[in-house]
Amino acid sequence: MKVVALISGGKDSCYNMMQCVAAGHRIVALANLRPAHTDEMDSYMYQTVGHQAIELYSEAMDLPLYRRIIQGSSLDTSRDYSETEGDEVEDLYQLLHLVKEREGVEAVSVGAILSDYQRVRVENVCLRLGLQPLAYLWRQDQESLLSEMISSDLHAILIKVAAFGLDPEKHLGKPLADMEPYLKQLSQKYGVHVCGEGGEYETFTLDCPLFKKKIVIDAAETVIHSADAFAPVGYLRFTEMHTENKDSDVVARALPHGSCPCQSAIDKMTEEVEYADQAEDNHQEFTSNCDLSCQWGHDLAPSCSPRSIRGYQWISGINGLQNQDPGIQGQTSTAFIQLQSELDSRGWKMKDIILVHLYVRSMEDFGPLNTVYKKHFGINPPARVCVQAPLPAGQLLQMDCLLHDWTEPLEDGCFHQREALHVQSLSHWAPANIGPYSQALRVDDSVFCAGQIALVPCTMQLVKAGTRTQAHLSFSYVQKVLEAVISRLTLAHVVQAHCYTTRHRDIPIIRAVWESMLKAAEEEKDVFLEPEIKPAPLLVVVVPALPRGAAVELHVTAIQDDPSKRTSCHMTIKVACGSIECRTLMSTDSCSALLSLCLAVPGPACEVTDDAKDVTQAIGITIKKAMKKIDAKLVPLCARVFYKCDHSLTQHIVKGLEESLKSSLEESSPSVALVPVLHLPDSQILHLSCWLSL
Repeated sequence: MKVVALISGGKDSCYNMMQCVAAGHRIVALANLRPAHTDEMDSYMYQTVGHQAIELYSEAMDLPLYRRIIQGSSLDTSRDYSETEGDEVEDLYQLLHLVKEREGVEAVSVGAILSDYQRVRVENVCLRLGLQPLAYLWRQDQESLLSEMISSDLHAILIKVAAFGLDPEKHLGKPLADMEPYLKQLSQKYGVHVCGEGGEYETFTLDCPLFKKKIVIDAAETVIHSADAFAPVGYLRFTEMHTENKDSDVVARALPHGSCPCQSAIDKMTEEVEYADQAEDNHQEFTSNCDLSCQWGHDLAPSCSPRSIRGYQWISGINGLQNQDPGIQGQTSTAFIQLQSELDSRGWKMKDIILVHLYVRSMEDFGPLNTVYKKHFGINPPARVCVQAPLPAGQLLQMDCLLHDWTEPLEDGCFHQREALHVQSLSHWAPANIGPYSQALRVDDSVFCAGQIALVPCTMQLVKAGTRTQAHLSFSYVQKVLEAVISRLTLAHVVQAHCYTTRHRDIPIIRAVWESMLKAAEEEKDVFLEPEIKPAPLLVVVVPALPRGAAVELHVTAIQDDPSKRTSCHMTIKVACGSIECRTLMSTDSCSALLSLCLAVPGPACEVTDDAKDVTQAIGITIKKAMKKIDAKLVPLCARVFYKCDHSLTQHIVKGLEESLKSSLEESSPSVALVPVLHLPDSQILHLSCWLSL
C-alpha cells in the first residue's frame, strides 16, 4: 500500500516506518503536526519537542513533508473519541485529508506502542478518511522492542527527560544505544517504561536505514522545564542542524523484505511433526454431499432469560424467517427488526448489547450479512462469534445477544467499568477486526471475547498451517486480548470456553494445545503455581465451516479472580440410553459460574425416541440439582445447547428442552440457544453450556 508516515522525530514513528517497508508497503509522504510559537506544547496526542529539525526529514528521506500547525486542544479526552470541533485530533484529520488528496495514500504509519488514547484517535481519523492504520509496534514487549530498534541501525538521541533517575544535565543528547542498559536498570528498579511510554523520555532520530542522508545537530541548548529535586524535566532546543550524505552501501541496508515478527512466531510454534505430515494435516474446508441441514426447524418465539442483579440479560432465537425474501440481507434485516422489538419490550437499546453469537447457514453469506449488520452498531460494536451451522432449510441465520446495563446506583467510593477493545490497526500483536465487532467487551471484572481465528496479524490472511498451529495461534490471540483488556489476565482466568472446528479428528489435537497453553499460563505467573487451579473445561464442537476457511475458532468469557480459589462440583446420572454428566465451576467471588452438562450415548443402537421424554426431564432435574449447589442468587442466563443434528434422539430432546427447564427452574429458567452441530467430543450427542451471573 501507499503509506503516509506520521512522524514526530521520535524513535517509535521512525521504526514503524521501517516495519512498514519490511512488510512490503511504500512510504510516499511524511506528515507532522507542530506547535505555533513554542518549543513544546501540552498535548495528549503529539510529541512536539524537537520540531525545529522535522523539516530535515524530508531532505533525509527524499520525500514530501506535509505539516500543519496544531490549532485545537485536548477537548474530548474520553476513552472513545467522537468528532469534536476544536479538538487537536481534528488537526490530524485535516492534515491527512490533504495528504490523501495530493498523494493518493491508502494507509497511515503510526508509532503507537501502548497508548490506547493515541491509537483510538488515529483509528477514528483513518476510519473517517478510509485509510488503514499500520501500528506494527502495538503492544510489543518494550525491552525487546528497544533492543530491536538499536540493532536495526536506528540512531536516536534523548531530547527530553521527565522521570526519576533521568537528569537533563547528564542524559540529554545521549545516544539511545548508550542509554539502553541504564533504561533497563531504571525499569527493573522503579518501573520506568523502557521505551518511554509513560512520558519518561523522548527521542529524536538522526539516522536509520531508510534515510538517504543523516541529520546532524550542530548546536542545541538545554531548557529546564521543571527543576524538581527528584525528577527534573528538561529538553533540548535545536538551534543549528544540517543533513549529510551517506555512503550508498549504508543507504541500501534497510530491514530485509519479509522480516516479519508474526511469521517468526508462527515458525517457532510450528512443531517438526506438523511439518512431517503437513500434506495430510493442512486444513481442507469441510465438504459433504449430504444435506447438512438439521431436520427440525426452530420455529419458536425468541427465548429470554431473567435479568440478573448485576444487569445482565440474554435473548436467544432471533432469526429472519418472517421475511419472504429468501436472501441473506432480507433475513438479516428482518432479524434486526425482531431483535429491536424484543429490546423495546424490555426497555433495552441496541447499544446495551455486549456480545453476539451469530450462526449462518452458509459462510458465503458472511460479507452480505455484515453489510446489514454494521448499520446497527456505532463506534464500539459488541464482541461477536460467527460460525456456520447446519441450520434448517430456508433459515439463513440465527442470532442471540447478551445485554448489560447497571440496575442499581453506585455506592460512595465505587465505580463501574465498561470498555471495548476495538483495535483496527494492522500490527504484529493480534488480528485487527475483520468485521463490525470488537475484540472484547469488559464489564467490571468480566471480559467477553470475540471469536479468534488464526489470521496472521500483519497481513490478515489465514496462516498456511495445520490444525495444531491454528489452534495455538487462535488461543494465543485470545490470551493477548485478555492481557490487553486487564493486565495479567491469562487463559487460567477463563470460566467458559467454546472452540469450533471443522474436523472431528482434530478434537484431541485442539484439547492438547489448550491443556499445554493453560499449563504455560499457570507457570508464567507465580501466583498460579498452586496445584488447586481449576481451569475452565474446553468444549470443542464440529461445524461445517468457519470464517476465512479457518480450522479453529475459540471464544471465551473470563473473570478477574483467583483461579486457585474457584469451587467446582461434578455429578453423573445414568439414563436409559446412556449417561448425563454435569459440572459446575464457580468464580472466586461467587458472582459468576459455568454449568456444563453433556448427554453421552454409547452407540447407534440407543437412538430410541421413546427415551426422549425421560431424558429431557432428567436433564432439567440434573440442572436443578446443580443449581442448588450453586449460590441461589446466581441467574442462569443462556443455556447454549449444542446437539448433533443427525441424531434422532436429540431432535426430540431439543423440542421439549426449554419447557423442561422452565418446569424445573421456574422463573430462573435461562434463555435457550439451540445450536445444531455435526459432531461433539467422544460419544456426546448433546452438550449444554450455561453462564450464570449475579
